[in-house]
Amino acid sequence: HSQPSRDITYGRIDAKTGQTKFFKVQGLDNIAAVSHGIIRDPKGVIWLNIGPTILPRHGGLGRIDAETQKLDIFVPAPQMSGTGGSLDYDGKGKIWITAPDGAFRFDPDSHEFTEFKSLIPAKNDKGSAQTYGAAGDSDGNGWWAQMAQDAIVKGEVETGKSLQINLPAVMVNGISPEDRAFYDSVSDLGFNNPTLTSQGPRRMGTDKNADVLWIGNSWSATLAKINTRTLETSIIPFPDYTMQAYHIAVDTKHQVWANLWTSDRVAKLDPATNKWTTFELPVRGTEMRHLTVDEQGGVLKVSMPVYRTNQMGVMTMRSDEDIAKLKQQVASR
Repeated sequence: HSQPSRDITYGRIDAKTGQTKFFKVQGLDNIAAVSHGIIRDPKGVIWLNIGPTILPRHGGLGRIDAETQKLDIFVPAPQMSGTGGSLDYDGKGKIWITAPDGAFRFDPDSHEFTEFKSLIPAKNDKGSAQTYGAAGDSDGNGWWAQMAQDAIVKGEVETGKSLQINLPAVMVNGISPEDRAFYDSVSDLGFNNPTLTSQGPRRMGTDKNADVLWIGNSWSATLAKINTRTLETSIIPFPDYTMQAYHIAVDTKHQVWANLWTSDRVAKLDPATNKWTTFELPVRGTEMRHLTVDEQGGVLKVSMPVYRTNQMGVMTMRSDEDIAKLKQQVASR
């Protein structure tokens, strides 16, 4: 629950009955601690960021046992940054979570935070470079985006260093030299304040069965594809310039899923064929900001919180066999 509340930090929905249960973690000033990101790791453990609780203005990491609903909270040391609102697991069982000026790698066994810093300061002469999305790759390294600065950073565990990739500027024709100079001089870049040439990398997802990181570039209506080992980077445009991706998830068949937060649709890219498929949501004004893929039981489900209508959406993918059975049922009526 990312908005200030006296009662709610996070919630649980029974997928069979739809029953909702809310949980509160005491925050500061008699307000419930907030949370902005939540994931489930391969072991079924729930992880989420927890807003300021123990230390003022210092966020932590929550771990929930899905069976017992027991919550444990881990907070970085006072000399470290607090946690942010985007997190993921890597291929080695570690958790990556953002910080305003970089990211953390958390070891679930030792409860140790390892801090990685961005190379561009969070505040600089171009504006803000705070971290946005984060992901862990199959080799155990972490990745995060500095959205306003079009920078992607890799936290390399083996060396303990951060490596930066700068996304190419969007090509815009018809701009006068004077206007281009003006945009180049902008000094207040931020999450909601891009220029004409901004890519706007938001939340990302790695293919845990390959060496690929996918990033939704919200301002340019593109995906960024990065080889997590060679760092080779390419930009893939969406079929339409109105398609603005917010969060990326990749399934076990390497298919890339993106929520289009301004057009009430979910998009799927098959990288093997470069084929796009879009799915319309049954409601309007959704402004979806998160997306997750669940393949338990051999059935693929894509879930997303529908912010502006206060709902949760779950899209279940039917197989060809399922569709054939439905056609038979309709024909027999």
